[in-house]
Amino acid sequence: MDRRITFFTLKEFVAEQMNKQQYEGFTICHLQKSNMTDIRSYEPMRTDSFGMSIILKGTLGMRIGFSEQEIQENMAFLHSPTTIIEFLERSDDLEMISFMFSLDFAKKIGMFFQGRSSLDFLFDNYLKVFSLREPVVKRFVVYLEHLREVNLSPTPTKHQAEIIKSTFALLNYEIESELMDHVIGQVVLSGRKEKLCLDFITLVIDQFHVHRSVQHYADCLFVSRKYLSRVIKEVTGLSPLQIIEQTLMAEVTAKLRSNFYSISDIMQQLNFSDLPTFSKFFKKNTGQSPILYRKELLT
Repeated sequence: MDRRITFFTLKEFVAEQMNKQQYEGFTICHLQKSNMTDIRSYEPMRTDSFGMSIILKGTLGMRIGFSEQEIQENMAFLHSPTTIIEFLERSDDLEMISFMFSLDFAKKIGMFFQGRSSLDFLFDNYLKVFSLREPVVKRFVVYLEHLREVNLSPTPTKHQAEIIKSTFALLNYEIESELMDHVIGQVVLSGRKEKLCLDFITLVIDQFHVHRSVQHYADCLFVSRKYLSRVIKEVTGLSPLQIIEQTLMAEVTAKLRSNFYSISDIMQQLNFSDLPTFSKFFKKNTGQSPILYRKELLT
């Protein structure tokens, strides 16, 4: 059976309530098995947003970044635009709360990520599926319900933008605190460096299909390649090229897992000049050729 990688935009997720929201760029939603019928099982998908979902009841089987996970009550998962996710099994009593937001919205309200742990949203290598203590889950739900209520208020309220910004920041700090045990080498960053990192990641997400040169991104950001490399390494622990290649590999691997795309299709869509170049890139990152990788999936 052919399997496309479905791409959902944030606007598609919030289409029904778009005319009710005071601010575009983020949404909070309650999901149950009964209202997830539009999200088909065993179909790879990506979104254009960042987010976190918390399982409040039941279980959810997922493939995240090609690793199968069973996510249970009081567990959460993070995702980013480069993350390929696939819903596998949903228990009948599944209940979850999800929030999603665009990077443009985060930058617009001035919410820059503080330190390496928050950058977990942005990289598949830092993707987290993690357990939460019950009091923390209750706190997160209160924050999210508050954000939803404020954004869906029929009329703007005094200091509404400040309330949303402050609640997002509080939620962000709480997530950092919960992930702190998983983070090594926390660094203190200036707002300027964080902004450069986020701008770089925004460009990579938008242009990785075509541009894989670090110099290209440095030119777009009006900084030297050396300075960009130093800042990105300091903020993320990864080089700019590693981030570009990880983003590209997430897309390549997902397309290889889908029967819908031929090798030629993938090469054309991702701007590889020929099969030897494509094979060399894939083998560098996986240790095997793309043809062998796909063949093993089918056996």
